[in-house]
Amino acid sequence: MNDVTVKRIVKSPPALIWNIWSDFPQAPLWDTDVRRCELDGPFQAGTLGKCVLKNGLQMPLKLEGVEFQESYRNSARLLWMHLEFDHRMRRLSPGETQVIHTASITGPLSFLYRGLVRKALAAAMTTALDNLAALAERRADTSGTPASEKPQSHLHLV
Repeated sequence: MNDVTVKRIVKSPPALIWNIWSDFPQAPLWDTDVRRCELDGPFQAGTLGKCVLKNGLQMPLKLEGVEFQESYRNSARLLWMHLEFDHRMRRLSPGETQVIHTASITGPLSFLYRGLVRKALAAAMTTALDNLAALAERRADTSGTPASEKPQSHLHLV
């Protein structure tokens, strides 16, 4: 069950969005609730890492699944909750992509604060997706290359 789902049409080809997603150290450029993110290996399933939130909380994470230029899924632990984040995109045209971010909240005590966390996540994820869209659209506008001719991205290793 998804507790939070946010969607947005982005005027950018999927490759540009993928480059932004897979560059974990640059996550604070679009996810303003994050101070710092890092991975302990390549952007692939099984890689561990952590994000430090603006409020100072450290959130260990694991990349659970990565489908090149389509989606990635990560799990995280925060307080007594287990969070699952799913990031997907669907190409609508050469220069337009639908981006969908979802989050699920589980854990033995999650029922105590699910409502509060759901509300906070919805606001944070909406802001992050708006920022991601703005960043991808700026990069698409400044690249000068027609979207249909943009080079394919390679996995970014951090």
